[in-house]
Amino acid sequence: MRLTRDVLGAVVLGLAAVGAASAANINKASASSHRNEAKQTEHLSNSGSVTFAPGNLTDGVTLPTNPALELSHGYELLQNLDAEGGPADVDVYRISQKPFSSYEAVVDATSGDIGPTLQMDRIDIASSTVIQSAQGTGVGFSRTISWINATSNVVETEGIRVQSGQCTTDCGPDDVYNIRGYETTYSIPRFNNAGTQVTVLLLQNPNNYVINANVYFWNPAGALVGQQTFVLQPKGLAVFNTAAVAPGVGGSVTIAHDGRYSDLAAKTVALEPATGFSFDSPALPRLK
Repeated sequence: MRLTRDVLGAVVLGLAAVGAASAANINKASASSHRNEAKQTEHLSNSGSVTFAPGNLTDGVTLPTNPALELSHGYELLQNLDAEGGPADVDVYRISQKPFSSYEAVVDATSGDIGPTLQMDRIDIASSTVIQSAQGTGVGFSRTISWINATSNVVETEGIRVQSGQCTTDCGPDDVYNIRGYETTYSIPRFNNAGTQVTVLLLQNPNNYVINANVYFWNPAGALVGQQTFVLQPKGLAVFNTAAVAPGVGGSVTIAHDGRYSDLAAKTVALEPATGFSFDSPALPRLK
């Protein structure tokens, strides 16, 4: 029995030494947070690092401060505006905007104390300057913002800011809202104005509000060969001969607009006069 205890003691001491040596060789480890406030489907893009001292295998992690969350396509989060006895809680979500694309942010499922004056704005993160304010949707406190990045540049300096206009410093953990993000750009896989074919674009606004749309025509190599803007009145329809801006070429089409996700209907129809054949290509929103 004494021999067994001595052997076990040596094994334990050996394992402890290996653990301390391993800890000394690991200087930094990345840390990520998956916070679950209301459901297990929340995925937050918080990241940071922590330094472990030799022999210490546990340590606390301080995550980056707001705005550390990114509002990407299909992102959904149930969040609260709990002031925790301090100043009013303000949540800011970064959003990366690709060239010639469009986006929407939606806040809904709000609790009563947040109030009908819930504020959601698209802002410049560095200066907090308001670029665009949200509009109400439905009969509750829900808000939506939709816009177009009509430039050829990636925009990563803007964010979506959410704050209560009612409970402010008195908001508690039960004063919640749900935020969602979408890229609303449509894609059409084909148009053709080469040879004897000509392509007609049909754009329909089936809603009760005005939608502005920018249509971009790309050749098979991905180069922009033409573009056209439209203002679609409620229940309005635009029929456009694409050869007016992209003659003699074929390729694909993208549509950026300031309507809500999937609120626009569109397609191209390629006509072949010699045979009377037509080829329809529907516009598709990005899948959630």
